[in-house]
Amino acid sequence: MKQGFKIKEINGVKCIIIPELEKLNFIRHSFIIKQKDLELETNGRLRESAAKAMGLKDEQVVIINQVHGDAVLIHERTQDSIEGYDAHITDCSNTAIGVVTADCVPIIIADKVNKVIGAVHAGWRGTLKRIVQKTVKSMADNFGSRPQDMVAGIGPSIGPCCYEVDDEVAGPMKKEFKYAERYTIYKMKNKWHLDLQSINKEQLIEAGLIEGNINTTELCTACHSDLFYSYRRDGAGTGRMMAVVMIK
Repeated sequence: MKQGFKIKEINGVKCIIIPELEKLNFIRHSFIIKQKDLELETNGRLRESAAKAMGLKDEQVVIINQVHGDAVLIHERTQDSIEGYDAHITDCSNTAIGVVTADCVPIIIADKVNKVIGAVHAGWRGTLKRIVQKTVKSMADNFGSRPQDMVAGIGPSIGPCCYEVDDEVAGPMKKEFKYAERYTIYKMKNKWHLDLQSINKEQLIEAGLIEGNINTTELCTACHSDLFYSYRRDGAGTGRMMAVVMIK
């Protein structure tokens, strides 16, 4: 696993870029963060920002209506908004696929051989349901991708420093994943601090990705109010960020 990120402004849009993804010359990607000159970002505003960052028209940015599930959508053409999915994959060029977050884990995956991309939204429910592993499998089943050819970027999300959960969340995680004990830190009175980024990293390794091809920002959305919105810190009315990727 590699760590590292850059904060850049692309066409007036403030973004985080992962250098190892940036090296892949067939894609563009951005983790779009808080824009100081805008009101709270909604899905419509985020689509505009993503289109600017990607150099596309708004309608070329595809978002899904996320439900904290494990369904993966396969895109064959540009669509507006699709219900009931938490990841999507495509081999289409000039179509950006994105997921919206405000503490959950955003993950971008790129198959550098077959030129297939995926965008994943993994909250605790999706993580428990292995959404990122199901995305890797869907890329393999539908496009012939091999996990060892994939590069992944795990974007900013709430970190173990701030993500306090109770037994109802920590218990099933530790039961489902043998390694979750390492990433579940006991606090007091049946409260735990959970590291969702690391659990998703371990899932990618289990799925067959090479550890050196998994990249993370290790940034906590709740800690950095200057850069990120956070549902846990600010409540339901907070804004949103977007992880977006496209094939050129």
